[in-house]
Amino acid sequence: MLRADPTLFGTVHEPLWSLLYRYWFWGWLFRDVNEGDLVRRASSWRHNVAMRACLPTYMWRWLVCTAATATVAQGVEASTAAAVVPAIFYTSSVIAVLVFGVALTIWMFLSRSAE
Repeated sequence: MLRADPTLFGTVHEPLWSLLYRYWFWGWLFRDVNEGDLVRRASSWRHNVAMRACLPTYMWRWLVCTAATATVAQGVEASTAAAVVPAIFYTSSVIAVLVFGVALTIWMFLSRSAE
């Protein structure tokens, strides 16, 4: 399994795969609230609630990805008789909607608990 060195985040030495992962996925922003003692878990929870402000950026990226892949799928479907190529783009669009839904659910859960 590939592991990124967090000390390289945001530097010129950060690997491209790590940069792309951090651009599209938000898992690196949050801490595990099930590790450590009560104080550490509470600290991780507060950190996660504070980091929820970054999730709308990720949701916007996935919405744009959804619109782009759906638009390309419609264009390819209208221009060719093949059904496989548009299906690939439609499938990518559905996956993007699912990822958006997960981000929205996490954002709503963390927003509710912040109140």
